[in-house]
Amino acid sequence: MTELSYCARQVRDFDNDRFLASLFADDAVREDLFALYAFNLELSKIRETVSEPMIGRMRLQFWRDAVPGLVSGTPPSHAVAEPLAAAVGRAGISEAALSQLIDARETDMDDLPPKDLAALEGYAHDTSSALMAMALRVLGEDPDGYTDLLKPAGIGVALIGLVRAIPYQASTGRVTLPADLCAKAGLDPSQPHQWPRNPDISAITGPLLAAAEGHVRDAQRAGRGLGRRALPAFLPLSLAALYLKDLKKVGGDPARHAARPPGVRRQLTVFWRSILGQP
Repeated sequence: MTELSYCARQVRDFDNDRFLASLFADDAVREDLFALYAFNLELSKIRETVSEPMIGRMRLQFWRDAVPGLVSGTPPSHAVAEPLAAAVGRAGISEAALSQLIDARETDMDDLPPKDLAALEGYAHDTSSALMAMALRVLGEDPDGYTDLLKPAGIGVALIGLVRAIPYQASTGRVTLPADLCAKAGLDPSQPHQWPRNPDISAITGPLLAAAEGHVRDAQRAGRGLGRRALPAFLPLSLAALYLKDLKKVGGDPARHAARPPGVRRQLTVFWRSILGQP
């Protein structure tokens, strides 16, 4: 059996939904997807791995400075940057697309919650939907042909992922939840360590999951008849829909929701949706 590359191992271990989805991509581009998703992991983990926002901004700046080299084929010596540059070159991903994804992560360094659901959805679009658009480039597709699908798919996946991550985020002392919804729940998003042991967060998760359900429904409607070449970019949506269903069964409480459903169930979900040709 061929040993997985560094990027593939990172995605398998820390973004397993996208790892499973990538397995349905053509062999010729699968490693490029892994490189793209490993890059996203590098950006998304910065804030939780640094002690000060300034250090996080320095790490973001490293990637900003690397963008011209990623596009020109002269990346810095880095386990992710080098395969990413090869992927960017083959897919024709622009400097602007890479820079916009990096800039969107600047919000992570602010340590301020989004003011409302609309602000959170904007962040989700600039990160999750933007990543899907670049994945389409890797798969040989033009994202401009998928605008009706990209926005709801990316936002739906991100919102459901956020709800599932609430217990973990609270344990780190930083949650990315709308300030107005937290206020309705009587919880201070800047002080999750001071929350009650088992807080009632239904005033937060209810609106988030309702919005996510609408986005998932819109995306699945827009994804009917999706070409098989583009499908791997959107297959994470099928798993997000699975998690949404499970969360609704427990009243939207992520503390009562399994961190990850059994692997076989997830694998069968992705496999079946790939057979149908629908995310």
